[in-house]
Amino acid sequence: MFSGTGGSGVKDMPSEHSKVMTEKCITCHIYKGKEKTEKVYGHTFQINDKVCLHCHEETKILMLGWRERITPLAEQLKELLDNYPDKRSGLYIAANRNYTLVITDGGVGIHNPRYAQELLKNSILLLRSGNAESTWSK
Repeated sequence: MFSGTGGSGVKDMPSEHSKVMTEKCITCHIYKGKEKTEKVYGHTFQINDKVCLHCHEETKILMLGWRERITPLAEQLKELLDNYPDKRSGLYIAANRNYTLVITDGGVGIHNPRYAQELLKNSILLLRSGNAESTWSK
């Protein structure tokens, strides 16, 4: 999600963060010892909110806004996928890939909410219309 790639039917959309976070994942997902003298480092899935506060105020409100916009789209797509008649079609497979990409990213496409929304909206539109599979760009 961070790189804005891997989905179907939507152009690549790298996260704005990917342009400013030169260390990519490590910027937010690195464990450092609690004491300045500790030299313990490692990967963690816990978010270092202090990093976000360099550019954003009220990160919890920001994330809540993303969740409020993305969760209904994900639920809508999930219902369409559950009821789609041809689960072997390329259309279904691509839409399911987009759904999975978004929900496995913190449930709300947290690493790239703009891309997450586009993936979900496009998948919903195409499943509803039953458009030919040639409409998927990837």
